[in-house]
Parts: sequence; C-alpha cells; structure tokens
Amino acid sequence: MATRNAVNVTRRWSARRANRQALARFAEFWQALQEVGDALAEAQRAAKNAEAGAWRERNQRHWAIAGVDEIRSALRGCKFSLRVVSAQAKRFEPQLIEKDWRR
Repeated sequence: MATRNAVNVTRRWSARRANRQALARFAEFWQALQEVGDALAEAQRAAKNAEAGAWRERNQRHWAIAGVDEIRSALRGCKFSLRVVSAQAKRFEPQLIEKDWRR
C-alpha cells in the first residue's frame, strides 16, 4: 500500500513538473513570436521611410537590391504568416501544454 502511494505521489510530481516545463516552453515560443512581430514592425517603419530613388542609388554593386515595393510586399506576406501562426498557437495552446509538445 505504501508503495502504491509513493508511486502516485511520484506520478503527480512528475506531471506537475512536466506541466511547468510545457508552460515555460510555450511562453518562450510566444515571446519569440512577439519578437518576430516587433522586427517586422521595425522593417515596416524602415520601408515606409525609404525613398525609392535613394534606396536604389545606394546600390552600386553588380547585384540588385530589393525595391521598396518588393519589401513592402514581402512584409505583408510575413505579417500574414505570423498572424496565422499566432492564431494556431493560441488555438492549440492547451493541447501543446497537455501533450508537452510531443506532437
């Protein structure tokens, strides 16, 4: 009987520990998504302030630099993808934490 209690206590302890680790892992993932969003916002501000003529004039190399329109288009795609990933992360947050990210 004492062995059964010890096993149950150990299982509950390990489940709580795994849950804390899963919560910490999700929080780290969510923070990374926020940092990506901040970087995209900074890039959007830089693209907004860039002038198409000055942007191209700085490129004196043999390879072409992306234009302001290309950068804005890429930013729109990145922001859309980030919204999708963020929405899915929130949707599956309970499952990710419950399964400890195994799937």
